[in-house]
Amino acid sequence: MAQDQKPPARVDDLREQLRALGYLDARVDRFVLGRAATRGRGWSLALGASLRIGALAGVLLGPAAAVGLSARLPGLVTSVTDAVVLAGYLALLFGAGSAVLAFAAILAGVALARGAASDANFALRARRAATLAGLAVAVSCLVYLTLWWRTTSAPMGPLASVPAQVLVMALAVAISVLVGHAVTVTVLATLVRFGLARSLEHGSPLSSWRVLLPVGVVALVGALALLTVSAQTAPETEVPPLAVVATGAHVVVIAIDGVDILTLTRLTTSGAVPTLGALTAQARATLLNDTNRDPARVWTTIATAQTPERHGIHALQARQLAGVEGRLRSESPELSMLTAATDLLRLTSPTIASGDERVLPAFWEVAATAGLRTAVVHWWATWPAGPGQGIVLSDRAILRLEQGGAPAGEFAPETLHAPLVALIEARRARVAAATAHTWPDGQPDQITSVLKRSAELDATVLDLGADAVLGPLDLRTVYLPGLDIAQHALLQGADNSPMATSATADRVRGLEAYYSFLDAALARWLALVPDANRQVVLILQPGRVQHAAAGLLAMSGSFASQAALTDMAPTAVAPTVLTLLGVPSASDLAGAAVRALFSEGFTDRYPARGVSTYGKRRAPAQARTGQPLNQEMIERMRSLGYVR
Repeated sequence: MAQDQKPPARVDDLREQLRALGYLDARVDRFVLGRAATRGRGWSLALGASLRIGALAGVLLGPAAAVGLSARLPGLVTSVTDAVVLAGYLALLFGAGSAVLAFAAILAGVALARGAASDANFALRARRAATLAGLAVAVSCLVYLTLWWRTTSAPMGPLASVPAQVLVMALAVAISVLVGHAVTVTVLATLVRFGLARSLEHGSPLSSWRVLLPVGVVALVGALALLTVSAQTAPETEVPPLAVVATGAHVVVIAIDGVDILTLTRLTTSGAVPTLGALTAQARATLLNDTNRDPARVWTTIATAQTPERHGIHALQARQLAGVEGRLRSESPELSMLTAATDLLRLTSPTIASGDERVLPAFWEVAATAGLRTAVVHWWATWPAGPGQGIVLSDRAILRLEQGGAPAGEFAPETLHAPLVALIEARRARVAAATAHTWPDGQPDQITSVLKRSAELDATVLDLGADAVLGPLDLRTVYLPGLDIAQHALLQGADNSPMATSATADRVRGLEAYYSFLDAALARWLALVPDANRQVVLILQPGRVQHAAAGLLAMSGSFASQAALTDMAPTAVAPTVLTLLGVPSASDLAGAAVRALFSEGFTDRYPARGVSTYGKRRAPAQARTGQPLNQEMIERMRSLGYVR
């Protein structure tokens, strides 16, 4: 084609041609084409303009996408700084994607138009090609933004109302049309760069309000229709009030990780663990296991009576974006590989999953909402603790007491911090006395050190769980990880190679001694806990072992039967505990209360009651005076063998 053989127009001539055709009238056009018009080659103009279109889209979409993402993942944004940094990341992401999309559309539009450069109707074909390229980009942007908003927006959030949705979609339409207009102008400007200006008409097809207004209206209607079609059809169920029928029970929940049931049975039979033997002598049921033995995942499933897909805690370890306090979960092998790469680039860093990711209430939170007096000590994913959850000494409470400083969500209510700090020296003395256990003679110091470190942690949890500052309680819950920590440290070889028989025997003997320590510690602790109508629920899990055997739930007290059941789902634990307290069970839980574990007198007097749902976990935000112990928590988990 003759026009294709012409050398590129000089810069001054090109600018005049663009002005004459009206392609530099609008400020957006001047931004997109101004510097790009100085490029020496035709495709350089398209590339430069695409980069500027990407920058424009990033500036507009980054903050808007950050708002949507923070609404969906409230744990990701904890401050204004987080919001700014997240908006920057998303601006880069959307900007790069928009630049690539725009460049591809411009290339296609220019190629389509240049194919008809020698035709008499070239001007019409060129405008159509430019318009199609712009509309294709605009539609792609709008569809993506609509689906993005549908995925990230919270159903009950502040932007969930109809007027807010219309406003958001109108903004998405405006951004999409603006980007599409820039692509259209760039296609026409690139044709000018190739020496095809004389056949083009003045003005851009997507510049006139007579065109943009109906296009925008149609786009808005289409976006709202797509939003409606892709929306979840089932509205969120209204949370009913919880009417408690008081049973008078004072429930004590003891959760022990790392228990091998066969070993426990053998030690119980020999009389080596009389306290644990008494606690498992009445109603009992074997607990089915999750093949994924991640402790945060397993114990959150037990606490919420929901699967990880619903409660939100999939793994102990998550990832933190550089400059953002919030966390992202690694839920797939592909994402894990990506985060491994971003860790090397210092864009992300490991962190510990927290209560910010847990979207459903645990059984102690349900009981507190129902008006009962509750306390939980050291359970997974309880940090940050806030009002309305009962008394919470979170999984970072012990670390805060050791590290000192102002609390940052480790305690609820926060007023507990001061009296616990005041008694810290007395507590250390009691813990030291409790761990002065007779450990096996003749074993390596390394084994004894592991056992003592684990024993100190369990003894501290028990001491906090019996502290008088907690006051009278209807539900007292403690989680003891020491046996799992010791088991994981002693039975895992340094290079995963088999250990010598003598070394294995020393470790097994040490772990059996830990069962005895734990038994004695529980006996002392239960002597400190009020025993009026006390009902003890013992939850045992095998811990982080391969080919784990079943766990065990045991109930003891006047409300317990003598049943021996098998294959109880972990999701049945929480409703069983709540039934003991007289709290109705929610029908949307993944498990139901196992009433066979209760005595006949209890089941006759307190028939099953239900409600539709407990609702979502809506912990109110609270001001934190201290700095979160994020790095310290990572180091603690690493030292205990939970993360590498």
